[in-house]
Amino acid sequence: MNFFSKISIMLGFALLFFGAYLVFERYNPKRLGFENVSQAVISSSNTYPKKIFIPKLSIELGIYPAKIINNNWEATTQGVSYLASSPVPGEAGNSILYGHNFPNLLGSLPKIKPGDKIVIVLNSGEEKTFVVKYTQIVTPQQTEILKSSNDTRITLYTCTGFLDSKRFVATATLIN
Repeated sequence: MNFFSKISIMLGFALLFFGAYLVFERYNPKRLGFENVSQAVISSSNTYPKKIFIPKLSIELGIYPAKIINNNWEATTQGVSYLASSPVPGEAGNSILYGHNFPNLLGSLPKIKPGDKIVIVLNSGEEKTFVVKYTQIVTPQQTEILKSSNDTRITLYTCTGFLDSKRFVATATLIN
């Protein structure tokens, strides 16, 4: 074999391994998490969020309860995850919702703007409408977005940036 054939084969294997690494990282359970976050059970209610609607982005997804287990954030590929240790959306405090940035999930979330509405439907059928107050991009070390609040808000986020190394965050407060 000549020199160029050997180089091409080595380059092919390198690209194959790099592609496998990217697929692994895409589905890595730690990908959507934040670092060193403790969780406490806040709500003992039988009410929980069931669906999320973001009319401006044509998003309509189911919401699934999730936990942090050994600093691994559970996440679904079927819709949006709701951190069950945070308040139920509509209760006082900061309700945490998150999802993958796949096109069929929250891939268009970075297009949301302050003033846009987010509707959460609870299992009781009650609807809670929130208005986006601000958006930001943070690193997994910037856990202040997850802290409790005195108002009634939701924090909705997804991955963004090179190799999904950052989080795009939309913070919205209750309007009804």
